Amino acid sequence: MALSKVAPSSLFALLAAAALAACGPAAAPTLSSSSGAISASAVDPRNAGGNKQLTVMTRNLYLGAELGPALAAQSVPELVTAATTIWTTVEANDRGYGSDDVLARFDGIADEIAATSPDLVALQEVTLWQKAPAGSADFAVRFDYLEVLLDKLAERGLSYAPAVVLPLTSLAVPIATGETVAITDRDVILTRADEPGLHVSDPRSDVYGPDSCAADPACPELVHFDVLGQPLAILRGWTSVEVEYRGERLRFVNTHLEAYDPTVRVAQATELAEASSAGTSRVILAGDLNSLPGTEGAAALADAGFTDVWPVVNPDDAGFTSPYPEVLSIPAIDLDERIDYVLFRGPVVPRSAEVVGEASEDRVVVSEDVALWPSDHAGVVAEVELLDARFATLK
Repeated sequence: MALSKVAPSSLFALLAAAALAACGPAAAPTLSSSSGAISASAVDPRNAGGNKQLTVMTRNLYLGAELGPALAAQSVPELVTAATTIWTTVEANDRGYGSDDVLARFDGIADEIAATSPDLVALQEVTLWQKAPAGSADFAVRFDYLEVLLDKLAERGLSYAPAVVLPLTSLAVPIATGETVAITDRDVILTRADEPGLHVSDPRSDVYGPDSCAADPACPELVHFDVLGQPLAILRGWTSVEVEYRGERLRFVNTHLEAYDPTVRVAQATELAEASSAGTSRVILAGDLNSLPGTEGAAALADAGFTDVWPVVNPDDAGFTSPYPEVLSIPAIDLDERIDYVLFRGPVVPRSAEVVGEASEDRVVVSEDVALWPSDHAGVVAEVELLDARFATLK
């Protein structure tokens, strides 16, 4: 989400029946228990001194609409009206090529992945939208972002698999038709399943703050709202996997920091930096930090020893990734923020980085008069070299 946006899911405070969903399995307090030891294969002559090229991507998929009007609602009718408008916008942004199709815009994201072949993909706002008939709690899936993206990748002959999925805020509210819509926000890491030199293990995830944070409005690691008398915490977290890539080991981390409150962003980034301080010495961190370069969450991670790939390889390019219009069929954009990042710590050398999904030709043509941006963010793809730690000082 762009810096001007309200935190995802905040409008869907349950009026009666729905509540915050569980946040997935409990996670260890640190990202990794690996010793970070160099494997024996790193010195195999065929492995060119242990130096390897790894490609990673970060992509916020956009949950489909701006949520601020519903958060500002002062009555139940206002909330229902706002939620109805938002649902209409989601259906427009997530339309397919016909009545039996959905999420045509994900063809753009699948094409980006096909063109850049990332080994690891950090995804945010991997939303699950469901809807139930009036008077019923029998929900049916309307838009499953993860399932549709995986299907579109498979259509292109690409083999990617989710290594870790973190469910976050899950809420439901009635709309003007009497139906109930429900949203579940998720963060996901995808890995290439057809890369023989890539092996992932030890998937981990956690929601920021202690276990009591969601229920404690004073907890500084999450944003808390009171929506028409209903308490609401917006859950944010991180996901990670241990990676062995052609003999080199690292931890790959995905996060989505708070959009609405800069103080909470900093608290989350500080917690993430502390969690990543143990274990392997080599970490690649990708995600939507909702922070401009050198500020807030990005600054907290820099203070913890992380380096931003983008300015290393593109010192004269701002690399803007946001904002986009709420309605993705609007063609005009004026990007002026960089809030999506690939960071690293340890024996890593950045080789290249590019922004994807920002050019007019990246829009997905849905019909004769409609073309959609793939998301309300551009993505970032970076290639880095993994150095054998013994040779890192010689580079």
